[in-house]
Amino acid sequence: MIKKSRAYYCVECRKCSSICPVTRVYGKFSPASIVERSLVGIDDEVLESNEVWKCLSCGLCHEVCPSGVDFLSFTREVRMLARERGNTGIPTHEGVFESIEHLMAEGEVAPPSLEHGKTDEDADTLYFAGCLPFFDTMFREVGFNGMKIADDVVRLLNHYGITPAVHYGCCGHDALWNGDMKLFEKLRKKNVAMVKERGVKKIIFSCPECYRTFKMDYPEMNAELLHISEFLAEQKMEGEADDREYTYHDPCRLGRHLGIYDAPREVLGRIGVEVREMEHHHELAVCCGTAAWMSCDWKSEEIRKERLDEAEKTADILITACPKCQIHFKCTLSHEKRDLEVKDLVELVAERIL
Repeated sequence: MIKKSRAYYCVECRKCSSICPVTRVYGKFSPASIVERSLVGIDDEVLESNEVWKCLSCGLCHEVCPSGVDFLSFTREVRMLARERGNTGIPTHEGVFESIEHLMAEGEVAPPSLEHGKTDEDADTLYFAGCLPFFDTMFREVGFNGMKIADDVVRLLNHYGITPAVHYGCCGHDALWNGDMKLFEKLRKKNVAMVKERGVKKIIFSCPECYRTFKMDYPEMNAELLHISEFLAEQKMEGEADDREYTYHDPCRLGRHLGIYDAPREVLGRIGVEVREMEHHHELAVCCGTAAWMSCDWKSEEIRKERLDEAEKTADILITACPKCQIHFKCTLSHEKRDLEVKDLVELVAERIL
């Protein structure tokens, strides 16, 4: 674990802790402190505390570390050890999403029908829609509509001459980042087998977490992988500008994890949207406050409120390209009065060109 993550290169400069959004709201949490304590032998106090579950795995620490310490892989390894000790953290929503992961690892999801998009289950282009139907079940009350995202993705693909197959299911992202390798491996094997069985040549994702998992945590597959923003950036489109002001939130997985910053902005520019950047953007964008459905409490909401403050000072509409980011922001907006609207990238594009 220490060698793999280059933790022994830590020079105790504390840059990781100074930029960490969790340290800002949880004074006792420090990426550097956990690394340093582990260099002399990771102790029971760390593995049995809730501290290991506070990290958002957002990657800001890695972005500023002068020694290249991979705190993300380090955190995953520590969580695996913690789980072996029986420390599984405090999951949000009473663990319902972990239960859903287990159910999806064992069975199939009955595909919900789309309102407008046309699909072809024999197509060699697959839209991997992830957990959107399950998110709808939990978060419609805060204004989230995941199946509209799925429908808009398929409609956009139809517009550009593609009638895709659609698959709903869990990629295993949350199991992986919460240290449950047994569950992750079940989901990984199931998805790899599904792709091979279908003979898929191209997979489109609207969820950055699914995209990141397929691209970085699965074995190489004989298929082209694209986030929907990358696909759209390759297409011809145009839209008329309006008098509202827009800003864009970089999701951690799409941005720092995968390095995709330009494609969403390029797409927005083509449809007449001028992006007004928040104070923290691109590599230094601040996380939405919760990761892998773990440790979502009033302190994580403080992180979210700070991000919404940035957006509200900058624009009328906050655009994101991550369903979970949208859920978290809309959850906070559901009980706070703000002059800010949150929309998914594909929702706005569909409104402008279809």
